[in-house]
Amino acid sequence: MIEMTIDSIRVSMMNYQHVVILREKASDRYLPIWIGPAEADAISIKLQNVDLARPMTHDLLKSAIFALESTSGTVISKIVVNDLRSDTFYAQIILESTNGPKQVSIKFPPENSTRRGYDNGSWISLTWQGKEHKLKIANEWQDTDGRFIEAANDDGLMFVLRFDKDHEQWLLTKIKLDSRPSDAIALAVRATVPIYVEEAVLDKAGIILDRETGKPIPIDKGTDKPGGKGKPDEQELKKLSAFLPFINTLDLDDIGKHKS
Repeated sequence: MIEMTIDSIRVSMMNYQHVVILREKASDRYLPIWIGPAEADAISIKLQNVDLARPMTHDLLKSAIFALESTSGTVISKIVVNDLRSDTFYAQIILESTNGPKQVSIKFPPENSTRRGYDNGSWISLTWQGKEHKLKIANEWQDTDGRFIEAANDDGLMFVLRFDKDHEQWLLTKIKLDSRPSDAIALAVRATVPIYVEEAVLDKAGIILDRETGKPIPIDKGTDKPGGKGKPDEQELKKLSAFLPFINTLDLDDIGKHKS
């Protein structure tokens, strides 16, 4: 994952479509994401510290999560733009406990009851805080911290679980909420948490802009730096095909000069 900052919010004068421009914190690579006008206003209002008489939807969501923090110790740790499919961006809001992982009870189907050979797509039953959740395993891996699985319910909740070998128990390490990027970013600026983008998403849709013209320029894949040979090659044009028509309607001459 790569940490990003909000460079600016732009509007196409041709069709009045809004886009939020994220900038890679450690370089000049940018990620434009289409958003709705209401979400653009929600992000801009907070970035400009505009006081409102009544809370907006994202203010209410932030307050609700902060209220839960006082009772459960669960906080928003970050938001992640985690996927790009069919020209649509996807994001997740990451919740973690301030007191560390929580013990949970898991029941595996009989064929996977050994805790060793569960398959993606298998259903498990997780009991947490007295409530049972039916989850489908989406991913599993092992690293130096142990064995992990990710399992999701039908409402867009993803539970990340780690097996504690020393105590022979499963621990809930974090919860991921499925979200539109615009809503996740609007919440991130209110909760003052970092914004990340998966590297695969940046590889698909990240761009480097010419500071004089504001137009996309090719990236040297070997160095991740701008190339110096004029127009992007055919592969680069194909990658940007969904984004170029909109980007070219934006005034990006002052890109990189906005504060996040």
